[in-house]
Amino acid sequence: MHRRTLLSGATTGGVALFTGCLGEIDDSSTDPTPSSDNVSSEWRQFQADAAHTGATAMAGPDGGGRIRWWSNTWGLSTAPVIEDGTIYAGTGLQNQSVVAFDQPTGDTQWEAPIGDDIERALAVTDGTVYASASGVYALNAETGEQEWMDHLDTSWGLAFADDTVFAAAGGGGPLVALDGATGERRWRREIHTITTPTVADGRVFAVGNADLLALDAETGETEWKKEIDRAGGPPTVANGTVFVGTRGDLFAHDVATGDREWTLPGSFRHTDIAAIDDTLYFAGRQREDDEWIGRVFAVAAATGEAEWTYGDDHLGGGSAVGTEKTVYVTTRTRIYAFDRETGTLEWWLRFQWPVSSPAIADETLYVSVGGRVMAIESGDGHAGVWPSDAEPIPDRGAAPPEPTYAETDFSFGMGGFDVRSEWDVTVDQDAPVDVSFAIDGDRVDADETVSISLAIENVGDEVLSFNTGAPEPFGIFSLHNDARHLVAWTPAYEESSHVHTSPHLGITGVNSIGLSTEIQPGDTVGETYSISDETHGILPGTYEFSIEQTLFPEDGGDDDGWQLSVTGTVDLVDRGTDDGAIVHDLVVADEVALPEAFMGRFTIDVLAPVTDTHPGLIEVTLENVTDERSLITSMRRWPFASYVGLGPAGRRLILLPAAGYAPGFVDRTDSGWWEPTFLPHESIVRGRSTTAYDPGERSTMRFIVTTHPETADPQDGDGYAFEQGFGDEAVDVPWGFVLSTLAPDE
Repeated sequence: MHRRTLLSGATTGGVALFTGCLGEIDDSSTDPTPSSDNVSSEWRQFQADAAHTGATAMAGPDGGGRIRWWSNTWGLSTAPVIEDGTIYAGTGLQNQSVVAFDQPTGDTQWEAPIGDDIERALAVTDGTVYASASGVYALNAETGEQEWMDHLDTSWGLAFADDTVFAAAGGGGPLVALDGATGERRWRREIHTITTPTVADGRVFAVGNADLLALDAETGETEWKKEIDRAGGPPTVANGTVFVGTRGDLFAHDVATGDREWTLPGSFRHTDIAAIDDTLYFAGRQREDDEWIGRVFAVAAATGEAEWTYGDDHLGGGSAVGTEKTVYVTTRTRIYAFDRETGTLEWWLRFQWPVSSPAIADETLYVSVGGRVMAIESGDGHAGVWPSDAEPIPDRGAAPPEPTYAETDFSFGMGGFDVRSEWDVTVDQDAPVDVSFAIDGDRVDADETVSISLAIENVGDEVLSFNTGAPEPFGIFSLHNDARHLVAWTPAYEESSHVHTSPHLGITGVNSIGLSTEIQPGDTVGETYSISDETHGILPGTYEFSIEQTLFPEDGGDDDGWQLSVTGTVDLVDRGTDDGAIVHDLVVADEVALPEAFMGRFTIDVLAPVTDTHPGLIEVTLENVTDERSLITSMRRWPFASYVGLGPAGRRLILLPAAGYAPGFVDRTDSGWWEPTFLPHESIVRGRSTTAYDPGERSTMRFIVTTHPETADPQDGDGYAFEQGFGDEAVDVPWGFVLSTLAPDE
């Protein structure tokens, strides 16, 4: 294999591989460095200023959204701040730091280790950067050297005003005011807060569990306190009014008296508001016909009346900032640009990693995406920048890489499964119930499913009850063998507030809660589950299942109740297909070498090519190569979370984790490639995963190789760059590889 080191530090004209941006790739060669004469504007705090207005007189990018540069960092995402041509942000996986980046190029100027999670609200002013983590840090803006530090655990970030740092500790408090030059405490209040403080009009505005407080900024004394719902984003102050979004409505209060001026119904728990002129801009949700609708809102600041709204399934919370012409809204994995007057969507970008609140300067939008600071400027369409001087394709010289495929027992299941089942129902002889159970169907494929039905009829004269977990009435129906388990599906999972689901992972969690189901005399309770070609992780094998319940009479008494049980097996036999004709060979054309200080080593094996009967399959393995037990941290989806690979001309590949794969998750295209029916990275959530590895311990994951449904199918010689950041106790590193597609040998 020919190897090149592709993931170098960010430099002018060539930066690290990046799989987060899913915009078009621009193959043209252009100089990304703007004139230094343009670098003069500043965005010194979270949401622009201490009042958190999110507003600026500067212009942002319009007409597209071209990524000029991105940093070679990974991890948590703070909102960038800008002063004197330098961008400051917090980032890191296990080794959190404040990092200074050159505004035109993205070059790293310095890195100041903090060692703990840095909160998203930073500030920079007059040559000092302020950050909060397990303390408040004041850093020299030119060198990163620490000027002072207060050990107060400030878990909600900070704001800066009148030479003072205002920091909120969260939990039971406190809220403190610190001298910006020395760190000396000016006042301290034991106030329970859950957001970053906001400072305006001589007051500090803080949000507790269910109240909004106004404190005198000089003394910390309470001026007023008003009851609200639990808040999410920090307050915004504009035009003599303080606005705060909560999980139950958005509120407007007079800054001087605290009197409520208006209320907007909805859910705005994760909302950062932009206040521009006399209008507020923000994202949130409103309930219509028992359904929550995600929207961006423009409302009159004086009345709360809507001027325009824009609906999108991927909206529901986020951070808004704005200029004279444009409002930018960042959500979990997206950036939207709207015309400020009309609400027309001008452009948008989708990312693989969580997106921070943005900053605006010099017709450029700066965001942190999964800990990678990114500069987004105007450009045609949704254009990005190809991140390497050399295209990541196999060396076609004297020794080109040859496809090699490992033996694998993985079942793609594209031909469906034959199903055999048997079961037994046992009920106490004197139980006043009739129990019916049936498994219907002998085949699972794109057209046929197997249904599993259970019903209990109360044929007695008393009310009966039984206990179970979520969802009612019978909980999760799971089938298992020694190697794995399958979960038969029912819509009740999605309807239950106690069962958490996502498209690719199925059930991601169930609240530990005891529920009781009652059956009135003559009534029947029942549920029907199904096994289909969309059952997560469906593989051949024999699976067992067991349901145990105890039914009790309503009056209880001395009766121990009646027992019922249903046990049985379901045997899935892969109907198979032949190997099929190869559509594209797959080969690992390049891989990043990791530093010796890093605890682990990765290997990538191609297990199966793309054929006209099944997608491709690769395997990624991580091994602890040290002599000590080590912790390793990555973005969510352990151990390899990079689902999106960038290729030439905007083409992309998607990796579906095989652990949750189902044949119904992919469709074959006209060219013979396969594409996912949904995009798995859309369900990625904020956060990181940390796992301990013993010496020599290995972790392996398999991935289905599919093409992105929004781009052209892969071509012969395409190379797709996959990358992700990892961190151990010693170092944070980016690691990645290039997967290339080759036309099969004739």
